[in-house]
Amino acid sequence: MKNSLNSLSEQELSALISKAQGLFESGLCCPLECGGSFPRPCGAVESGIKAASFSVHEGEEPPVSGWNGAGNIFFSGCSAKCVFCQNWPISHENNGRVYSIEEFGENVVKLLKKKVHNINLVTSDHYLARILESFRNIRNELTVPVVYNCNGAHTKELFEIILEISDIFLFDVKYADDVPSIEFSNIKEYVRYNTACLDRLLERNIPWVENDLGILQKGLIIRHLVLPGYVENSVKVIEKLKKYKDNGLNFKLSLMSQYFPAYKAHDHPSINRKLTKEEYSQVTSLVEKYDIDGWIQDLEE
Repeated sequence: MKNSLNSLSEQELSALISKAQGLFESGLCCPLECGGSFPRPCGAVESGIKAASFSVHEGEEPPVSGWNGAGNIFFSGCSAKCVFCQNWPISHENNGRVYSIEEFGENVVKLLKKKVHNINLVTSDHYLARILESFRNIRNELTVPVVYNCNGAHTKELFEIILEISDIFLFDVKYADDVPSIEFSNIKEYVRYNTACLDRLLERNIPWVENDLGILQKGLIIRHLVLPGYVENSVKVIEKLKKYKDNGLNFKLSLMSQYFPAYKAHDHPSINRKLTKEEYSQVTSLVEKYDIDGWIQDLEE
């Protein structure tokens, strides 16, 4: 099976790169709509691609990591910049190094030689045009699925490009209410952008395809991290996903309990603690009640 990238003609890929570059230059590549001036609030650099690591990752969902691991690329910077981010040195402090288009491609090829099951782009909106330019140079070697691992809030224009080049989505639904998004994230209208993306995913309705060995080739995994003190938000998220399920959206849910107070979460009394068993069970019970397929992370107390 061809991945989505290699199903595109050279002309189609060039058009997507040009479109993504235009969005970046005008500062319309994420909901912050910064206007294109530097320094960018997301942390994007003026030239090259800034990344923190290229690594074999075994901690994604089972059909994504498999036994050889996912080929994770962690990009420096982020538009959401959640105060509780567990990767805050990368997302907030912008740790990493700048790679040229050619160097970036060379590092992707090194990952591929380690037999990873996919190339997993972690928080990559602000570099999408340059990533695709690099991918164009290594198309013959890049035959595994491309995973788009994202915060779930994107502009309509960028998301259309993402849909064309991605095979697997690790798609966050963080909030179903803008109260926590205003309090904890830079994307204040997170729910509006996230819902628009979910609606588009419903229209596209990516099939769930595994190979003969159970490794995911195409599909949508929706992730939700349960926050302490905000169980009502999580309940609303599950209720929302139930409606999408009833409307025919093909997805698996990854419900996560791994929250701990990181970075600036210590400054917010409402989330300056771990999740309790009682809180988490309210959410897991609802997932089971609605028979939403996927993975429920154990709560370690």
